[in-house]
Amino acid sequence: MMYNIEKIISKNEIVGEELEFLLEERESNKIEFLLIDVREEYEFQQKHILGVDNLIPMSQFFNKISEIENQKDKLVVVQCKLGGRSSQAQRQLKVMGFSKVINLAGGISEYKGKTS
Repeated sequence: MMYNIEKIISKNEIVGEELEFLLEERESNKIEFLLIDVREEYEFQQKHILGVDNLIPMSQFFNKISEIENQKDKLVVVQCKLGGRSSQAQRQLKVMGFSKVINLAGGISEYKGKTS
């Protein structure tokens, strides 16, 4: 399947295969974005997507958001376990002025790419 970066990043929600593609493109410096996991620390320790830049649990969202507050113009992809919490985070980030935030549909549960 041929993916198109522009098409993917114009979406509000992407699927696991599209995130895998974006992560590969980021490896070869074709795109820049932040991948943010909004699950809790213990969930992250159990299993996480390789390539996560920040862990910002929903329970500590407003305290930890300062870690990325200076990157509002950067593309942000948010993910959780199933897509619900990251959808909340997506809405919140947009309210806070982040210009482009994409949710990972199905979260890590539906993600078939590299995890740790």
